[in-house]
Amino acid sequence: MPGVIRFGVSLPSDVAREFDEVISKVGYKNRSKAILDAVKSFLADLKWTMGGSERVVGSLSFLYDHGVKGLEDYLTDIEHGFRSIITAVLHIHVTDRICHKIIAVEGPAEEIKKLALKIASKKGVEQLKVNVATI
Repeated sequence: MPGVIRFGVSLPSDVAREFDEVISKVGYKNRSKAILDAVKSFLADLKWTMGGSERVVGSLSFLYDHGVKGLEDYLTDIEHGFRSIITAVLHIHVTDRICHKIIAVEGPAEEIKKLALKIASKKGVEQLKVNVATI
């Protein structure tokens, strides 16, 4: 296959055994595809963490307390300020006070990182998770 590089990986036996068990349970037919997916995910996470100009697509998912004064307005203002990278927003009511928001994004990793940090640093926002993949 053109463009494919073969290389060896050394792992502790317990890690290799667990890896084989997990990939088998989720339906991978071989280690190569599982390792390829893991490396792609690792690279996307690093690119987002470094905040470069690499284009990524993904989502920000977080819980927040809508009872915190001014938080709803702040989140709306942030969404408007980053509309060039926000492609959709889903708002879910979890309890009387707690909401789950999922923001779909596409654009430069550095802009998505700025958006995530502005949201995560606000009082009332909990458990922000970023899920990105390179385009």
